[in-house]
Amino acid sequence: MPRAVPFTGERLTRYLAAHKRWQEAREWRAKETEAGRSPAYDDFCKAHGLCSACAASGVGLNGNGVGFKILGLSGNLPLYEECESCGGTGRVINPS
Repeated sequence: MPRAVPFTGERLTRYLAAHKRWQEAREWRAKETEAGRSPAYDDFCKAHGLCSACAASGVGLNGNGVGFKILGLSGNLPLYEECESCGGTGRVINPS
């Protein structure tokens, strides 16, 4: 069962960092297109060790990819589903 986590602290920091990366991703995708390689966002994430399932935030995305899955509330604070793919780290987990 997924863990319910607040979208604060480290998760919020990762989300804001991902927003800053959008320009970097656009530039990377343009270079990949010019080189005849796949410019998909998933490919960008793999190349940079980021979890594409949660857009590197550590919080699970809604099924339509817009917004995050809310699991409940803690007082007035919404609790979101922790990304199961990366365990909430926002990074690709390498199997060992």
